[in-house]
Amino acid sequence: MSSHYSKRTVLGFETHSLTDGEVRVTMAPELGGRVVSLCDKASGREWLDGWVPAARRRIWKPTDPSNYETGPGAGLDECLPTVLPCVVKGKSLPDHGDLWNQTAELDQGLSASGILACSWARLALPLAFARRISLRKGAVHFDYRLENLSNKSTPFQWAWHPLFTWKPGDEIKFGTRVNQCLTPDGKSLAWPQPEPGRDLSRASFAKGTDQAAKVFVGPLSKGTAEISARKGARMAISWPAELFPYAGIWITRGFWKGLHHWAIEPTNAPVDRLSDVSKSIDPSLWMLNPGEVREWRVTVRFPRA
Repeated sequence: MSSHYSKRTVLGFETHSLTDGEVRVTMAPELGGRVVSLCDKASGREWLDGWVPAARRRIWKPTDPSNYETGPGAGLDECLPTVLPCVVKGKSLPDHGDLWNQTAELDQGLSASGILACSWARLALPLAFARRISLRKGAVHFDYRLENLSNKSTPFQWAWHPLFTWKPGDEIKFGTRVNQCLTPDGKSLAWPQPEPGRDLSRASFAKGTDQAAKVFVGPLSKGTAEISARKGARMAISWPAELFPYAGIWITRGFWKGLHHWAIEPTNAPVDRLSDVSKSIDPSLWMLNPGEVREWRVTVRFPRA
């Protein structure tokens, strides 16, 4: 079944949707190209935080474009060329990167043909970034293109940045065995239970423990992960581990802005700041040669029992 394209205004923002018999994806160009909804129609599960219930949708522009916390903390955006602010090559790189707080340029012609194609014009480093979203047989494909516009090698960090809904009974699973994870400062912990009373794979925290976590798993030999729900809904993510061998795991159970959500974030380095990327990590993962173009795909599916 081919996808159907539609456009409407939600809380003052233009949104663009693709729908087929199994899934609906909705994106708002003015909000950094943020994907605001990712709905598995068969199960009825909305997988992105901030879209339901409709009466409490979190759709607004940040009051401070340099501070991610003033944004809605919802949906799925892209972190490039860093996650947390830092200085690289004399350039100040902003909180959560350059993309989330600027309007993405949407190719209207491609939208009608079932492709939500966005590009971003203003980046602190000499990079050009573009993303295409399409549906095929119930799968959502995110196709990316990153180009180094400089005649010098340029570093980058990219992190897919979805804020998924969390429900009791949800569990994160990986396609390969994972026993360890890393804190952003490089400390090794056990996965999924780094200490008694904390199960990161279920976003379960005992009373009296920190109600949030950020860790990295990897390097992974296979870029696959899944969230399975107690009542049967499942969402599976795949990405090229040879380019992005790590996945950040972010969890908040009321700790950040009072929100309850979590994230699986494929990325090319197990840090939150590009300036912290270690020389021990293969430079080909985080350095683009002059004029180099890198392309990759992230796919989301909704497996049936």
